[in-house]
Amino acid sequence: MAETTSAPGTGATDDRLRGMDWKAIEGSSEFQELVRRRRSFVLPATIFFLTYYMAFILLAGYAEDFMGSSVYEGLTVGYCLALTQFLMVFVLGILYLRKADRIYDPLAQRVLTNAGEDGGEDGRAAESRFARRETETASREAGR
Repeated sequence: MAETTSAPGTGATDDRLRGMDWKAIEGSSEFQELVRRRRSFVLPATIFFLTYYMAFILLAGYAEDFMGSSVYEGLTVGYCLALTQFLMVFVLGILYLRKADRIYDPLAQRVLTNAGEDGGEDGRAAESRFARRETETASREAGR
């Protein structure tokens, strides 16, 4: 995506950004789709993470006997749940990165392209990859 700051003494980036129609970008269907798709992942993932974490804290505070019960030779339920916190963050991070690569980045590139900033060779490749996926998905759905 476009930079929002520039190096000291060079106003090139700032000048380019000042000339963009931010209201039009915000109102574009591509930008709205990008926001909707990101929220549809980030919001449930955040709620799940916070709920899981709060349940762990509450169990640690109020269910000491349960959390202290042994699972295997000194490994307690509390330790297992604490370790799954790390696993959950790792899995959620990987899921987000996969979605970003497959969905969010090409959509962001499409927003930039429609705003007049094509993003160079990498940006055009990302957008064409997204267009191919849309075409493949549409043809699979039509075949059903």
